[in-house]
Amino acid sequence: MPKERILVVDDETNIANSLKEILSDEGYDVSVTEDGLNALDMIQSDPPDLLLLDVWLPGMDGIEVLRTVKTYHPEIEVLVMSGHGTIDTAVKATKLGAFDFIEKPFSMDSLTQSVKSALGLKRKRPTKTINETPFGFSSLIETQKAIKFHSQSDTPLLFLGESGTGKEYIAQAIHQKSAKSNLPFIKLNCSSRPAHEINSFLFPPEKKSLKFSNETFDTNPAISQAVYLDNVDALSKTTQQKLFDLLFSNEIKKQKLLPSRLYISSSQNLSKLSKQNQFNPDLLKIFRNTTIRVPSLRENSTIIPALIRNHLEEVSKKEGLPTPEVDSDALEALCQYHWPENIRELHSVLDRILATAPSRNRISLNQMPPGINQLTTQQGKTKLNKFNKPPQRTLKRSVVLYGSGLHKGLKTGVILQPLPPKSGIIFSNISNGQTIPARLENIKSTNYSTTLHKGKASVATIEHIMAVLHMYRITNLLIKVGDEVPVMDGSSKDFCELIENGGIEEQDEPSQELIVDKKYTFGPQEPGTPHISIEPSDTFKVSYHMEYPTPIGIMDHTFEYVSEENFKKEIAPARTFGFMEDIAQLTKMGFASGGNLDNFILLGDGKIINTELRFKNEFPRHKILDILGDFYLLGKTIRGHIRANKSGHTQNIGLLKTLTNADIQYPL
Repeated sequence: MPKERILVVDDETNIANSLKEILSDEGYDVSVTEDGLNALDMIQSDPPDLLLLDVWLPGMDGIEVLRTVKTYHPEIEVLVMSGHGTIDTAVKATKLGAFDFIEKPFSMDSLTQSVKSALGLKRKRPTKTINETPFGFSSLIETQKAIKFHSQSDTPLLFLGESGTGKEYIAQAIHQKSAKSNLPFIKLNCSSRPAHEINSFLFPPEKKSLKFSNETFDTNPAISQAVYLDNVDALSKTTQQKLFDLLFSNEIKKQKLLPSRLYISSSQNLSKLSKQNQFNPDLLKIFRNTTIRVPSLRENSTIIPALIRNHLEEVSKKEGLPTPEVDSDALEALCQYHWPENIRELHSVLDRILATAPSRNRISLNQMPPGINQLTTQQGKTKLNKFNKPPQRTLKRSVVLYGSGLHKGLKTGVILQPLPPKSGIIFSNISNGQTIPARLENIKSTNYSTTLHKGKASVATIEHIMAVLHMYRITNLLIKVGDEVPVMDGSSKDFCELIENGGIEEQDEPSQELIVDKKYTFGPQEPGTPHISIEPSDTFKVSYHMEYPTPIGIMDHTFEYVSEENFKKEIAPARTFGFMEDIAQLTKMGFASGGNLDNFILLGDGKIINTELRFKNEFPRHKILDILGDFYLLGKTIRGHIRANKSGHTQNIGLLKTLTNADIQYPL
């Protein structure tokens, strides 16, 4: 069996060599490079199984390498490393598809474990036959190389390609990476600008200067700027000849009579025009070794996903709004369209969609303009397996969220990573890598939240994220966290968005469902006492009855699971709550240190003190949220009707243990 191949990309030679030695001893075939562009070259010729990628690299930074690799080679797993990492970098890396983000200095044991986990997941995924490197990947590498190469000189450049292909974008990229990036970048459209304006930029008068003390200052503005001539074929023959004369004289005499840097472009066939005496052939020869040809979008359709993501991120950043996700069906439609006006048309379509979208969170197929969505037929989303049961599920990619813990008050984060089938839900300490399966036998405390404990590791306040995993039917997932899951705003709505950002991947193994065969109870079934029960039902339901002091009083709610959507709307936004006297007592006991007016509902003096309710009966809805999270410690979904009366985590776990001891048989 061939060795699994790893490419280490790190410009710190000692780290790269150490990683190569250690991973080689582990049985992997390891290659090393210190340059981002060189890494893409190596991937182009022979894609590895795993990329160990530093963020700070020469040539092309690690985040851009990651973005490129995941666009064209999504099958390659990527572990991102950084010695100057921030949570923002971790978020960006995981959103772009990194399996894990590792801060330097790192433990070799934890790093090798991450390598094993990433490659283990890769082995479980279906193998796709790749006949050749995608053209878009090759052309992108060549474009990046051209940008790097031409940014190191002041030579005039010619860009050829259809209208809207991004010629100006590449010219700007070269300018921004050059030593003269501080100078203005002036765009002149030769087909619409008056000739005298163009001439004033190209053929400035004699240079003037002023002397102050021993220093001379250039007063000619045209010399101190980069000029981009679009539609250069529209220049008059006289201007073309004059431009050639100055460029030719500059080559011979090295005189600086033109702007600091000149870029020209055309969407026409200049060779053909020169043969027809419509474009100066001598001027064209000046650019014989400095011409960049930009392919049309239909020739280079594999870069469309990257272009879409980049544009959405850029627009969202300018507007201070979240970047929307693009549904797979919508993305397929956009990739299949032939884009006669190239990137310009793509950007225009995306801008129209954003302007009219009911939500900035997601772009779907029904938002596509006529003529685009007609190219794609909706594919069925329900995956059947050989057992004719719902499949197990994980995420398509890793995602990150950060906040503070409710009870310990510490800054914390959570990283969700895909796992292979039959793995289950596993919590992992973000510092030492110790793991705790989300199972009933690992319950430690249920006083004010659900806490798991195994060995020396523990993790608190797991119920809100577990509720989301339960309702989204996520069966296999690694949750890397500190000692406590972040509370966010006291509800589960942020965890819903996190799961959706990661995307759900259905796996080729059946999931399990517990079908309740009779009524089971925990606690004395008497009015006014905390108790909980579950009984047979054709669906999954939870009913909650509560009797609290004012302003709550007597409240009820029943939730029936239909899909993740009705959970997301009815239950996930419901926040945790507490009375002022209880909060004071919890603080004395060392709990609720992270509570503030933004992450729970504060009650006191017979009223709600700090917020407006999201639902009239938000309180029982939140209690149902806790039940949904606790009951997923069974490791499977449930068909039955839970009825809870003034119950809390203690009663929830008590009923779970009753069900476990009853040894209910699962259907085959």
